[in-house]
Amino acid sequence: MRVLLNDGSSRDIREEEILYFSSYKNTIYVHTKEGEYVLPTTLSDLCTAYAGSGFERLDRSNVVNIGNIEGYDSERKVVLFGESEQFATVSESNESRIKRYLTARNQGSAKPD
Repeated sequence: MRVLLNDGSSRDIREEEILYFSSYKNTIYVHTKEGEYVLPTTLSDLCTAYAGSGFERLDRSNVVNIGNIEGYDSERKVVLFGESEQFATVSESNESRIKRYLTARNQGSAKPD
């Protein structure tokens, strides 16, 4: 995917590098561990384009790569991405779905004694 840097130049990033997409003041941002980039499209288009690749809309301002979620903070209603300070908000209607997903994923990765 080609994204725009702040200086107007562009860069290619791989799908697995993407933590989430967000929207702020009619601008779409791509968030990775390395930084934030501008993407000239809409969240609806991204949700459609990446639906089969594990990206889901968790609230009206983001589309998240579910595979990169490391945890959920139920007080703040945000998903967390590993050691980074980055997070994405979760709407109330999607909260139970994220909790079920993380529980199932954690149970699937648990190793028997």
